[in-house]
Amino acid sequence: NSNDDDDGDGNGNGNANEERSLTMKRLDGITSVATSLGALEVTPAVIHRAHRHQRRGRCDDTSAGGGEDVLSYTCTDAEAVDACVKFALDHRMLVEPACGAALAPIYSERLRGRLLEELSGMRQSSSGDGDRGSSAIVVEVCGGSGVSAELLMEWKKQFLE
Repeated sequence: NSNDDDDGDGNGNGNANEERSLTMKRLDGITSVATSLGALEVTPAVIHRAHRHQRRGRCDDTSAGGGEDVLSYTCTDAEAVDACVKFALDHRMLVEPACGAALAPIYSERLRGRLLEELSGMRQSSSGDGDRGSSAIVVEVCGGSGVSAELLMEWKKQFLE
């Protein structure tokens, strides 16, 4: 994973000029167990859309569409696999490690702590907007054709035992 933060402060709050000056980096390869949704590089359009979404969340005019802050985390393969296992136990649904990476901030104590800290800070810094005072966490869950009970158990042995 790469850090797509354009101003180096960790919050991704850049302006349009900073977005244009981004230096895109290409990975040599994907070394994670979570390969099914992997990409060697992010297109500039993705960065632009994330920044546009954030700016909409800061506008006083909510008729333009409500955006919120985009929070990005990097998890370990073990955290991704652990999230897959826990999600399977909780919901009786198998998901690939790429989905487990999206679930990791919910299931990993380390990432959940960071997420809740950031959400708490966002609530405290909100300008009295009642809707911003309560945050919803949305995780898109996909199953995947690249997972089976046997594979999940292999990943569990490889990364968690």
